Amino acid sequence: MIHSMTAFARGEAQGDDKTISVEIRSVNHRFCEIAVRMPRPWIALEEKIKNRIRQSVSRGRVDVTVEVRSQGGSSQVYEADAALARNYYEAVKEVHEALGLSDPIPIDSIIRLNGVINASSVKPDLESDWSLLEQALSQALETLSSMRETEGAALYEDFLGRLKKLEESLESVSSMAASQPEVHLEKLKERLAALLEGAADLDPARLAQEAAFLADKSDITEEIVRARSHIAQFRDILDQEEPPGRSLNFLAQELHREFSTMGSKSSDAGLSHVVVAAKAEVEKIREQVQNVE
Repeated sequence: MIHSMTAFARGEAQGDDKTISVEIRSVNHRFCEIAVRMPRPWIALEEKIKNRIRQSVSRGRVDVTVEVRSQGGSSQVYEADAALARNYYEAVKEVHEALGLSDPIPIDSIIRLNGVINASSVKPDLESDWSLLEQALSQALETLSSMRETEGAALYEDFLGRLKKLEESLESVSSMAASQPEVHLEKLKERLAALLEGAADLDPARLAQEAAFLADKSDITEEIVRARSHIAQFRDILDQEEPPGRSLNFLAQELHREFSTMGSKSSDAGLSHVVVAAKAEVEKIREQVQNVE
């Protein structure tokens, strides 16, 4: 079953002193490109994250955001420098006494002083934090895979519907193309008769030769055969286990080439109309293939 490259997922794991959450967004891309955003103290775990993602994702642009929060819900903790606060207090007390002030020294006048209360990031413990991060990452990847599979199932059904329409178009094209030699012969007769204006009899052998030449130039049998083969291959690849995106993209391009050639060889308005409609279906397939892993 095919997978889409477009999805979003989130995972979270909680430890004794911190919670780690992981968000993953993936979009279509020719290769597997992974970008990780995470707090600097945990940057050493970035390559582990990428390796874990590569086990689940073979193609697509994957953006990963890692957030680490303390149990209080913040990514920062606050620490007090008690020794510094005591020194500040003694200094302020000395000023009070020197000025003969009797008012009590308010606590907020101490804690507001520079360096008494300091904000710092949650302390990393890379070994235990990787265990938490991997739980959150695995949870997110499981959801991501499920979403990509669901989107892929929708693409699969869409492809089957469009391939069926292409086969119906090929049946119509094949039927119309079978009558083209007779059409060319009649058109050739009409043109020559108009040019000669009945001045001489038309040589049947010469007419047949010219008509055969025109029919050969406009013959699209090979294109029809190849297009049918591409459609059959497309169906087979859809059911393969390996990610089929690149192969499907190639076949979609080849289908477009075959129908374009059919259109350029045809001088019949009805046949050209069918080919134009078929090319529109192929273009939709080409657009959808860009989202297949």
